[in-house]
Amino acid sequence: MEFTQGYLLGAGIWMAVLIAMVLLSRVLPYRPNRWANIIVGILATVVQCATLFIGRPAMYYLFFSILEMAGTASIVWFALKWRNPEG
Repeated sequence: MEFTQGYLLGAGIWMAVLIAMVLLSRVLPYRPNRWANIIVGILATVVQCATLFIGRPAMYYLFFSILEMAGTASIVWFALKWRNPEG
């Protein structure tokens, strides 16, 4: 796999989205917050899972990937179960 400027830019943008979710989860109203967490959580889980099929991952990478996928899948699960506290 070649790490081109475009690849690194895309990876940087993806990381910025994930970092922004921390802030957005605190400031967005209920409905957009719920959907942002569902959509980004699903995408993050799928992207991390897909990285496991590029070459043979090292044991530490597999370990941290499993943790990340469990975390993002949990975010999706909790967001699906959220109920509007005001309605």
